[in-house]
Amino acid sequence: MDLKSFFKQTPVKIALVTLALVAVIVLGLIPLSIVMVMWQVLYIKILIAAAGILWGIFTFIWIWNATQYTKLWESWISELKGGRMQRMRENYPEYMELRRKYPISVARHERHCIHRKPKVSYKRMIESALNVSEEEWAAREEFHRQNRAERRAFNGHRPPTLTEENTRKGQRL
Repeated sequence: MDLKSFFKQTPVKIALVTLALVAVIVLGLIPLSIVMVMWQVLYIKILIAAAGILWGIFTFIWIWNATQYTKLWESWISELKGGRMQRMRENYPEYMELRRKYPISVARHERHCIHRKPKVSYKRMIESALNVSEEEWAAREEFHRQNRAERRAFNGHRPPTLTEENTRKGQRL
């Protein structure tokens, strides 16, 4: 693995951003610690301490937003779940065969099971997919293919009755 791909990994990005956030906090505390030992008038001490604290807070917020820190964590959790699901799939070769034959339907089944409440375990999701007959999977796949073809054929955002040439003729809903 080269260095460039190493730094593109999500856990490495999270670690680097976290270190940057800690460094900003430490740098923001430096003026505060200097103020503690200064022999100055109180308002100057308050001004320097407030500047350090405000700089730390605003820099912290800027780094958090610029790096989309929460999205990094979400993507890492998603990667972990995807890896766990892939390992579970590989334990069932007949399920992998189903995924190869009927990719759209099986992916839809997985999404449906993942978003159910209460959550369905990966093992139960795979076992429920294996309990469905081959004919049912073929019918589902054909339905999803037709549905996708219809959606792609209709590439406008308006219904076909409101095309521009019909609209110019005074057609209304």
